[in-house]
Amino acid sequence: MSSHLFAESPVRRTTFLICAACLLVVRPPLLHADPAPEPSPAVKFQSQDKVVSFETDFAGGKIDQLVELGGDDFEILIRPENEPINDSAWYAFRVHSTNPRHINVRLRYEGGSHRYEPKISHNRVEWKSAEHLIVARHPGGQEVTLRLPVSDQVLWVAGQELVGNKDIATWVDTLAQFPFVESSLAGRSVQDRPIHRLAIGNPDSKEVIYALSRQHPPEVTGTIGMMHFIEALCSDTELAKRYRAEFLTVGIPIANPDGVAKGYWRSNANGVDLNRDWLAFQEPETRSIRDDLVRLRGEQEKRLWLFLDFHSTYNEVFYTVPKQTKLFPEGFTAEWLKSLNGRMGDSTMLRDDGHNAHRSTSKAWVARELGIHAVTYEFGDETDRERIRKIAIGSAEEMMKILLARKAKLSPTASR
Repeated sequence: MSSHLFAESPVRRTTFLICAACLLVVRPPLLHADPAPEPSPAVKFQSQDKVVSFETDFAGGKIDQLVELGGDDFEILIRPENEPINDSAWYAFRVHSTNPRHINVRLRYEGGSHRYEPKISHNRVEWKSAEHLIVARHPGGQEVTLRLPVSDQVLWVAGQELVGNKDIATWVDTLAQFPFVESSLAGRSVQDRPIHRLAIGNPDSKEVIYALSRQHPPEVTGTIGMMHFIEALCSDTELAKRYRAEFLTVGIPIANPDGVAKGYWRSNANGVDLNRDWLAFQEPETRSIRDDLVRLRGEQEKRLWLFLDFHSTYNEVFYTVPKQTKLFPEGFTAEWLKSLNGRMGDSTMLRDDGHNAHRSTSKAWVARELGIHAVTYEFGDETDRERIRKIAIGSAEEMMKILLARKAKLSPTASR
């Protein structure tokens, strides 16, 4: 049995070792990344008979080793960028064949287990769930086997839809065409990628909502939810128009652009989980966002009302600070959650006020240091995408209603 394999260990410098049987990428640990973007090596694999080709030479592409087992059987090894790590094992590749056929691809995980059911696309734009392509599962989740139909038409396979930095940059540019939207940069990442920033609504307003997503690269449904949420604030409804006249919303759609580009499970280019860096602020991404928040509160003398950090997990949930914490505006999260569940159906969104309560997360820092309601807003990994859209729009509209009503009751300088 002949083996053909390639390996990629992230956050490391590249040395190529090439032999007749293998292409191996070996990289020593990287503690301080070069500030200039480092192009990912073009990773391509062709079966011994030159029929089947796999590729990860695109942003977000990630498999660490591929072995041809023989016939139509292949194995893909998936490893995390560092250990220990939250189990969010990411994979993404293209596959095509000069001879239409079905192939078996076993995904084998080291340092994690299967979390994201496969999504497939033929054009990288329209995606559909492909759980039905799984023909075998390891009981502990360390392996799943996909039976993939391949042809000369490229098939994209990934743990979630590919919503990457370029996609978000295009989306930001589209929104920036509205007269009430300003696009800028909050900062730059370890590897000098832009951290896009949207400012929506009245720039002279003293009332501010702040939202971000994608501290964790694979958590695509959080970004999808945030995009729908932001689009609802930009809509042509009377509610959205009144809200934009009274409030300014600041949005950071991708807080970890390096991790998204490299297909990491959890970390930035320095191997740091950004949502555990909201105390030390060692990383440029978290420092940029913190400085933006502090500048809004201090130099610009604005009043912050709400902080939202969009993520993905196994179901829809609001992770909040403990309910007894005194925050401005008083009782907002409970009122918002009740309003949303009343609109969408009971238990659409759950609430957990003890999740990571003592860790250095964004919500903990914002609530403690800025004294406002801070929510880690989670969407389910496999939640139907139309349902995500409806929940996001519903939550945005209920938020706007409550905030407008709350502001109307406050004097201009109350709780500043």
